[in-house]
Parts: sequence; structure tokens; C-alpha cells
Amino acid sequence: MTTQQAVYRRVLRRETHSPRTVSAVMVASLLFIVLIAAITGAVWWLMDAGFRDQATAWISAQSENGGGQTMLTATGAISVLVSLLLLVLALSPGRRARRTRTTERMALLVDDGVLADAVADAVAVRGGISRRQVSVTVGRRVVTVRITPTSGLPLDGAEAEAAVTETLAEIGFAATPRLIVAPRGVVA
Repeated sequence: MTTQQAVYRRVLRRETHSPRTVSAVMVASLLFIVLIAAITGAVWWLMDAGFRDQATAWISAQSENGGGQTMLTATGAISVLVSLLLLVLALSPGRRARRTRTTERMALLVDDGVLADAVADAVAVRGGISRRQVSVTVGRRVVTVRITPTSGLPLDGAEAEAAVTETLAEIGFAATPRLIVAPRGVVA
């Protein structure tokens, strides 16, 4: 692998995956706040006997009234929710809707919306229908084409599927076409 290809791979990876900077900053900020609060509380506990007496009296009053359990339950529930949110952020794929190709001389980054427009245009031209009657969604491995035919005019599904396959092959991105033709047409 040449140095140029390594650079292409690194740049394309950065462009196709979303960064986790926001969630990392949130976690770091939250941990910093908790750390500062713990240090402040520990220093205050050691330096001020009045604070120690008030804190001990408050904790014993809460445990006698049953309010301590409510507070612990609420704190636990909030901690579980924050943990689940951070777990989802950490485990979600974080992929952007983009595709890549590399050759010896260049790296190509194409948005899925561009691919969808190219497929929709090809299907509309090949099917003889308006571009507004074709909707395309590009997934990771499947290109879903939804066609609403014109009322009274037959639509050849095989021809539309061939248009999708040929367009994707010409562009150079492999995906499985999935064609959905609406049972009712539109009035043109």
C-alpha cells in the first residue's frame, strides 16, 4: 500500500463516520463536575465541624422519614438513564450516508442522496414517467425504489429494475435493488 492510499483510506474513514466528540465532551464534563463536587464536599467535611454536624443530622432525618430511599431511587434512575444513553451513543454505528471508492490516483466520496437522484432519474427516463413519481431510498446494501405509475399506463417492473441495476453498475456502487410499485396510479 502506498502512502497515498493510506491517506485516502484515513480521509474517507473520517468522512464516512460521524465523530463522537459531543458525547465524549458531555461525559468528561459530567465527570469533572462530579469530581469537583466530591472534592469540595470532602474538604468542607474535613474543615468545618458545623457542616459535618448539619450533614449528619440531615442524613439521619432523611433515613427516619423515608425520604432517603426516594432520593436514592431517583438518583439511581437518573444514573441508569444517563448510562443507557451513553451506551447507545457508544455502540451505535455512527455511519454517515456516504459511499466511497478509491483508485490508484483518486478517492471518491459520494453522498447517498446523489446516488438516489441518479437512480430516480434513470428509472423515470426508462419508464417514461415523471420524476416526481419515483422515490428512491439508498440503504447500506439495498436501494429501494418506490414508483407510482400513471393511471391507465402499464409500467414494466423488469425494465425499471434493469434501469436501477445498470445505473448502479455504471456509477460503480454495488447494491441490491428492491422495487415497489404502488397499486394505484396518479392522474397525469
